Amino acid sequence: MDTKRFFVYVKAQPRVIALVPVHALSGANGTFITVQLHTNRATGGNGGGGGGGSGGPSNGNVKVKLEIESVERSLRYFSPLDIEPVYGCVGILDYQADTYMFLITQCQLICDLDSLAAREGGVGSGKSIARVTQVTALSLTDSIFDSSAYRRMPGAMHDDIVQGDLDPYGMQNPCASMTQFLGNGAFYFSPTFDITRTMQSRRMRAVLADDPEIYDPDPKFQWNTTMLQVFTDYRMNLCNPVERQGFDSAGYAVSLIQGCVGAVYSGQMVDAHDTDSLAIYLISRSSSMRSGMRFLTRGVDDEGGVANEVETEIVMTTRTLTFSHVQVRGSIPVFWTQDGVQIGSHRVRIRRSVKATIPATKRHFADLLNRYKRVSVVNLLKIHSSSSLNEPTGAYSGSNAAANGMGSSEADLGRFYSTMVDALDLPRSLVSYHAFDYNTEVRGGHFERVHNLISQIQPLTTSFKYYLEENESGVALSLQQGAHRTNCIDCLDRTNVVQSVISRSLVADFLQHSRLVSGGTVPAAIDGLGRLWADNGNAISRLYTGTGALKSDVTTSGKSGWAGFFSDASKSISRLMQNNFQDKGKQSVIDLLLGSGDSGLYCRPVSLYDPYERDITKALNLELKKISRTDSIRVMLCTYNLHGSPYRGEPLGSWLSMPRDKRPDFVAIGFQEIVNLDVQSVISADTTNRRVWEQVLTAEINSKYKKAMGDRADGEYALVSSEQLVGVAVLFFAHDTIIPRIHNVQMAKCKTGFAGMAGNKGSVAMQLTLDDTSICIVAAHLAAGTSNVSERNADFHTIRTGTRFRYGRTIDDHDYVFWLGDLNYRIDLPNDQARSLVGKGQLPSLMMYDQLSTQMAAGRVFKGYTEADIDFMPTYKFDPGTSTYDTSEKMRIPSWTDRIMYRGQDVRVLAYYRDEICFSDHKPVLAVMSFDVVSIDKEQKRKIIRRLYARRHQVATQPALKEQKLIDWEDAAGDLANKASTGVAARKDEPAAPSSDSFSWWEDTQTDANARMIEPVDETTIQSGFPGTVPINPFASSRNAVNLIRTGDTNVAGFTELQTAPKKQSEGVENDDPFADDGVEISWSPILPS
Repeated sequence: MDTKRFFVYVKAQPRVIALVPVHALSGANGTFITVQLHTNRATGGNGGGGGGGSGGPSNGNVKVKLEIESVERSLRYFSPLDIEPVYGCVGILDYQADTYMFLITQCQLICDLDSLAAREGGVGSGKSIARVTQVTALSLTDSIFDSSAYRRMPGAMHDDIVQGDLDPYGMQNPCASMTQFLGNGAFYFSPTFDITRTMQSRRMRAVLADDPEIYDPDPKFQWNTTMLQVFTDYRMNLCNPVERQGFDSAGYAVSLIQGCVGAVYSGQMVDAHDTDSLAIYLISRSSSMRSGMRFLTRGVDDEGGVANEVETEIVMTTRTLTFSHVQVRGSIPVFWTQDGVQIGSHRVRIRRSVKATIPATKRHFADLLNRYKRVSVVNLLKIHSSSSLNEPTGAYSGSNAAANGMGSSEADLGRFYSTMVDALDLPRSLVSYHAFDYNTEVRGGHFERVHNLISQIQPLTTSFKYYLEENESGVALSLQQGAHRTNCIDCLDRTNVVQSVISRSLVADFLQHSRLVSGGTVPAAIDGLGRLWADNGNAISRLYTGTGALKSDVTTSGKSGWAGFFSDASKSISRLMQNNFQDKGKQSVIDLLLGSGDSGLYCRPVSLYDPYERDITKALNLELKKISRTDSIRVMLCTYNLHGSPYRGEPLGSWLSMPRDKRPDFVAIGFQEIVNLDVQSVISADTTNRRVWEQVLTAEINSKYKKAMGDRADGEYALVSSEQLVGVAVLFFAHDTIIPRIHNVQMAKCKTGFAGMAGNKGSVAMQLTLDDTSICIVAAHLAAGTSNVSERNADFHTIRTGTRFRYGRTIDDHDYVFWLGDLNYRIDLPNDQARSLVGKGQLPSLMMYDQLSTQMAAGRVFKGYTEADIDFMPTYKFDPGTSTYDTSEKMRIPSWTDRIMYRGQDVRVLAYYRDEICFSDHKPVLAVMSFDVVSIDKEQKRKIIRRLYARRHQVATQPALKEQKLIDWEDAAGDLANKASTGVAARKDEPAAPSSDSFSWWEDTQTDANARMIEPVDETTIQSGFPGTVPINPFASSRNAVNLIRTGDTNVAGFTELQTAPKKQSEGVENDDPFADDGVEISWSPILPS
């Protein structure tokens, strides 16, 4: 790994960065890749329709152009950059209005899984793993950071350069924090194999895939998936096999994992044939789905990702066999947080009820079951609570138990977790639950009691088995059929101790019974494994807390002493400082690199420049209509300015009453002035009122629902999410039948008060995806004052453009948008005239002077939005608690300040009204609307896109086809139309027939296009050749590898037949293809440094 793989070249005017493989300079037909910004940064679609999926980001979408060029013809126009050859690109990221390319400049070889000779520093046979130790960020627009002084960032491993030496011109690379993070020694890559997957996963994908040579990185553990998106899209769009093969073999893009990799070696190691030669490797892969720091990232998200989720694989190799065993850890998969300074306390807040949590918990376990087939939940939380604030156990046993607003103990969280596992309603053969109060059991230094837990789960450990492969033939002799999922509150110290004991126990048992090595080698191997687990605990703890793990001595030796006590005390104090004063900065860097959190405020989305994108998108939308499913959704929306009044038990009357014909699928409420807008509230917003309203409205909405529907009421409403910015808050409730279809829930805040410095005015926006349709709900409070129209307009545009969600998505980038707010637009009439018109009920005359209507007509605000006709009296301002318009000294003009605006295709307004509740100086305004959402089969969409690009390439290379449309071939020869009606596929040298209701052109056989959305699973076929199987994962929607595992003995005969069955292979194939997502057989042979 000492010789670098790519030279870096640059060209100015326009600026282009080139990666040139080291071997390409000596070859006759060498090629290299160029990266540059596309000169016309085209904006994406607004996504205003209700069609399939959301529109692309519309503001400043960065387009990057990739091209493969010839060394002989093009390199002469480039100049070499004064930089050591690099190991590849880890991605492209836009930050602070510039776009950067991140390159690995230094790395350290850790091990080689294929060679025991790796102990001596050799390269081995092709499964080497390296640690990233330094990363450089080069601008795609400016050469100022090309100087080597700027590229050497502080904090990189073995870097002794001080900050002053890095900044000769008084400027610093804006990406310094990101390159420092990527070079902190926690990231690993392999130039020769897919490090994102376990041995068993790689083997099963190779056996069961249509093309065994497909290399498909796991997006869950490929930490730089978002950064590599441009390379991934470019790879997918290549249709020429020669071009694709050149791209693959060069290895320009590098897949990273975050976690820990270590190795120990036992035996004499005299030569490679020594039977006592034994190598043990530990590979921990941290999930990128919900990555972050300890107190800022807890629990589960709506996609089923959990905080601090780590897959740890132990790989053990001997001369003849390779052994692999996998365990997982992860935060409790419910919605919970842990706020404030924590000193020896584990007080938590449960954010959602059982009903609202079940979909996310199901998604989490569905992923685990798809990966590991069976799951054993090992919960190490306290069982008995000592907290005076603990809730009674029954508080979590109901189907719609309310979230806790005050704080719960660790034991309460454990009971809620147990309730959620029971609510999954799965057989224990699939998911079993084991509670072990670790702290109570080992109190007084009795760490040997952990073996009580090991004995309890031993039958499962035995039945789960392990993966075993014969080195010479590559045939799998045993498959792992389940995994232990262990957690404590942080999934660090206690979890690491228990996982290490499970691992050492299993490995020791395997070595003793298999007799692969002599008995004298086993104790040394187990001691070495203990050290690996201790190092792993420290590495994972540093990622999550900033310090090493506690109880490291227990992990290594099984006991603790005074030295360990003082070490743990020191680490605890360091954690306290890190978690409360440094974690926010680290979390920001993580969000920037992953495109999550608030990264959209600083990063524009980066996408591949595609000259065919317009045609492809148009054709794709036409075809998606034939495979999409449409469903009508009904919603209730409400905006209410509470005037800072807390709820004191007043009756809520008819407010939130529901229609009797059909219930709303979800209810969204936007509050303004949920607290008094005084200085204290602006500085530190109090969430007490919101917590109370969450509890009250959960009960009220369900009460109104049951009253309206009577015996027809089925299920309940649950609070899905809520957020607050000083006085503005959003509360989102959904019926439990719709919750499983909701994804990608995210909140974003935008301050507009005092020129964006304060949150007394502003907005809270919520985005979600319902099926494949994106929805945005904005609760806003704009500038007050009758004459401040321009300020209100400015607030609207600040919120519209300044609110950013993941991947740079803005409010306009959604299929449907709803604004609920005290928009504060007034009536431009003298008070007496306005009140006279109100008294006479002449609302149309009054509306002629409505500021909002005037501004919309002039195109100054809410362009593209619609408001239903207003036939209710003005909603502002009343004497508090009455229906009498303002009689105070100010005598404010009655106005419609509270409004609901919407944008989207074919929104039907069923009701738009105000309620007469006397609780504030405003009246609440409500709307009931319906609109259509769509669901699209992702696999069929992927196939269509792939074939569209293949078709486009065919048109580009065959001039005779250039006049034909991309999909619609009605003007082609008449026999094509006949094939469309008969379903007969065209010859390979002809364009395929167009789709019809009975034939999909991207499929090879006649089929009903609409019926292909969900293909039924033939369980008999799935289990063929695998008698004695456990129940199939009920969450799995299609045939997958884990459902093919046999539960009989370790001789997996049926699977072995699949392994040895002849398969087509591309000529010259050596390794896996890192980006292929279809069945095209393509080789990938990464170039090793020479």
